[in-house]
Amino acid sequence: MNSRTESTYTAIYPGEEPTADESRPMVSFGIPVRNGERFLGRALESILAQDFDDFEVIVCDNASTDGTGKLVCDFGRRDPRVRYIRNEENIGQIENFNRVFELSRGEFFRWMGADDWLEPDFASKCVAALKARREAIGVTTQWRYVDDQNQVDILDVSGPRVDAPTAPQRLHLVFSIFHSRKQILFDPIYSLIRRDALERTQMLSISRWTDRLLAVELCIQGSFCHLDQVLSARRNSRDPRSVRLPRYHDRLRGQHREHRWMLYMGYAKIVKRAPLAMRQKVHCWSLIFIFWLRDEFRRRLQRMKRSVSR
Repeated sequence: MNSRTESTYTAIYPGEEPTADESRPMVSFGIPVRNGERFLGRALESILAQDFDDFEVIVCDNASTDGTGKLVCDFGRRDPRVRYIRNEENIGQIENFNRVFELSRGEFFRWMGADDWLEPDFASKCVAALKARREAIGVTTQWRYVDDQNQVDILDVSGPRVDAPTAPQRLHLVFSIFHSRKQILFDPIYSLIRRDALERTQMLSISRWTDRLLAVELCIQGSFCHLDQVLSARRNSRDPRSVRLPRYHDRLRGQHREHRWMLYMGYAKIVKRAPLAMRQKVHCWSLIFIFWLRDEFRRRLQRMKRSVSR
């Protein structure tokens, strides 16, 4: 894995600093955060309430200006499994996601938004699923979107998952999900993933499509098993792209109109560097071309309908 995080940070351990010879935890929960004081306590409480105790929590604070640091340090004094790291400057949300993984040690890893939370049996059930399916690189679960009035906006739906024996078959499943109205069916960033699988990727790139690019890179490696139970929740913030993209990274400011073909070129590059037989690579490239054509046709049709309606 190539590190993209170069700016300095300060490691603060309210409990005990982990030593080099200390055995690594089974699970790492990584929370990248900036100014998350309002909701972060709920996320940390949900992790510490797990019925599975072999884990660590790494909170990577992206130069917050609110009380995030004090909040996490209070949790760390209460439970030494909580580690707090503060970036000395805002490095961007995507880079902070990468950094929190680099600072983790667990055999399995799970990113969490500072405003998300887990059911108490999330870790135990997901770890059991991955131990039962040694060939699977990650496990997805059902989850729900919840607004600030605690109303469920979106509940995960039934449908095909990314579980197939070959890379082209899995890629077809991923593209089919991305092109459907069920895009929430597959989001590996918020799944429990094997550490060694993430280490074989380029991690999250500085792109508005970063989650989809990582999803494709992971699915080419292997299958995701699935637990058909609601084990996690995400806050539905509904931020527009003009707000969301600069927060991802300063380089993305003003790129909300980035050409769609760049996404498919990114997919093609992932396939090119993947350790696949040439026959499988050709199959994957053909899928990328077919779904790009479908995407272009659909978007052009939508533009035509809008112009006619005017």
